[in-house]
Amino acid sequence: MRLKEHPRIQWPPDWSEWGTMAPPGEQGILKDVDLIDGKQLLLGNEFEGKVHFAELSCPNAAFANKLYERIKTLAGCPIKDIGELEINL
Repeated sequence: MRLKEHPRIQWPPDWSEWGTMAPPGEQGILKDVDLIDGKQLLLGNEFEGKVHFAELSCPNAAFANKLYERIKTLAGCPIKDIGELEINL
């Protein structure tokens, strides 16, 4: 199943940046990903010269860790490609 079809993952995530317009949907380039709070990933998205962030909540810590390992290698790829990622976790 593709990441964006997973029933317990909100994809695309809600991008935020104070004082500027966040990128709509799956636009932008993945800049960085960090594993935070055990069950969440923090994604950095570069869009029109600014970096926007979103938290991606996972169903459990094991899922979050495996997803983190898959996504961290994709820094520099379009956000749309991340949503198309096949996950069998």
